Formats: sequence, C-alpha cells, structure tokens
Amino acid sequence: MKRIKKFYRDHRIFTILMAVILVCVVIITTILIQCFYIGKGKDKYGDRLDGIEDHQISESKISDYKVNLANNEKVKAVNLTIEGKIIYIKVTYEENCSLEEAKSIAAKSLESFTEDEQGFYDFNIDLEKKATSTSDGFFVEGAHNSNGTGMVWDNNREVTTTTTDGE
Repeated sequence: MKRIKKFYRDHRIFTILMAVILVCVVIITTILIQCFYIGKGKDKYGDRLDGIEDHQISESKISDYKVNLANNEKVKAVNLTIEGKIIYIKVTYEENCSLEEAKSIAAKSLESFTEDEQGFYDFNIDLEKKATSTSDGFFVEGAHNSNGTGMVWDNNREVTTTTTDGE
C-alpha cells in the first residue's frame, strides 16, 4: 500500500490522466457495443410498421385494382408494389390521354382502397406517357399521405438546357 501511495505522490498528474483515459475508453466501448450489437436482430423498419397486420391488403385486392385500372381505354399498363407502409403505383397511359385525364384517373383509382387503408398507407403514384411524333409525353409523380385528404402532384416542368457560347 505504501508503494501505491508513493507512486501516486510522485506521478500524480500521470495517474489522474490515466484514470480519465480509462473512463473515456469504457464510455466509448459501451457506446460502440450499443450501436453495433444491441438491437442487431430487429426489423429494418424499427417500430414504424406497428399495426400493419391489421391493415393487410390481399393479393386479390391488388390484382382487382390492377385489372380495374387497366380496363380503362386510356391506360396501357399498371404496376403496384407495396413496401412497408408505402404503396407504389406506376401507370402508363396511351397516346390519346391528356395529363389532366391521367391525374383524374389515378386519383379516382384510389377510391378502390378503403378509408382505413388510405389512412394507414402512403401512396406514391407515377404517371407516364411516352412522347410520340403527334403528342408530348409526360412523367408526373403524385403522392397521397396517410394523414392527408387529397393528391399532391409535381409540376411536370420540362427540362430545358441553355448553352452560352464562350460566356
């Protein structure tokens, strides 16, 4: 015990610094263990998908939605994917469909889902029409938030590039 006291008296600053460093190493090790090992087996969505079992959308409802939307003469193809709490819908339209018609068809198609499903899932809708020699095409993205009441569409501005000669 005398040797420890003598060492402490002779090397007081060194001993205090080593104690501080030891405490820092313990704290850093604890934080790293919590970040990388604790919770490793949990779902990648965390608790964001709580209650999804109560709001499952059946495969038959998905196929009915696709068939009903594809039966419209202005619709060429429909693709629907569910990822967590987001429903991704991609609709491709025929050449004779205008942008406003496409938006109304897509917004009306959401009525196929119940209010409960619309209140739980977010909808992301992509509307696409290829450009041809007779008509301009469009690509518009729309969203319906689970807390919202209507659709929100992007502005579909054309991408223009301007070049300046030497300026």
